[in-house]
Amino acid sequence: MSRDAEQTTVARPVSARGTGLHTGAEGSLTLLPAEPDAGIVFVCHDGTEIPATAEYVIATERCTTLGLGQARVHTVEHLLGALYCMGLDNVQVAVEGPEVPACDGSAQEWIALLGRAGRRRLGRPRETRTLREAVWVSRDGYWGMVLPARRLSVAVAVDFPGTVVGRQTIWLEVSRQRFAAELAPARTFAFAEEVEALRATGLVRGGSAENAFAVGPEGYSGPLRYPDEVVRHKALDLLGDLALCGHRVNAQVIAVRPSHRGNVALARALRAALSVEERRA
Repeated sequence: MSRDAEQTTVARPVSARGTGLHTGAEGSLTLLPAEPDAGIVFVCHDGTEIPATAEYVIATERCTTLGLGQARVHTVEHLLGALYCMGLDNVQVAVEGPEVPACDGSAQEWIALLGRAGRRRLGRPRETRTLREAVWVSRDGYWGMVLPARRLSVAVAVDFPGTVVGRQTIWLEVSRQRFAAELAPARTFAFAEEVEALRATGLVRGGSAENAFAVGPEGYSGPLRYPDEVVRHKALDLLGDLALCGHRVNAQVIAVRPSHRGNVALARALRAALSVEERRA
């Protein structure tokens, strides 16, 4: 069995603290080793365990929120993107607080945390699925498709007419190295004119120049990490949300005007298609 064909977990517990982007609440999380086939599971302060799969998504307004009973974990997408793309299959995520810490608004700090955690191979085969037929979703201006392919890649297009962002596109074949270098550092953003309205609805209460950048009528609130940081962050979100399909897949993923709502719908459609294919096998 090759090293990449084995399931993995973190080698040792590691923790991080910080402010939630949307709730503004202080919190922490600890990544803990897990057994083979356990998957990624969030463990809330009351002991509730929430698997990181699409059926447990309860909200997608500006972030992806998992819930079970009264337990909630907001803004899971950046951490899930890092776990998925860095090859971690089975991890317990113990959360203290209502939201995953925002860190710097990207997945960069999660990559560093995973580096400190190390990786332990579990001696159990990792199953990477390949689709037989395309899966697609179209709604509310979002268009997404997952196509059979030899390896995982993403193609993302955004269109914000009349803004400095305009149209941006990216295509990337996903590997641990390319994710860490080309997508993970891309930060959360918001349009300057919508920030106060979002806060009035209970969102972005923890947003600041430390964990996001603003898009103004003529420019950005500060230096960008990439000229196309907006679309790169959208690709990061897409991969984190698509991890909720619960399987590793060889596929080409295409998303136009991506949103958490659309991404999660695509993850649900992909999860359902893979389940049907499994029953037919």
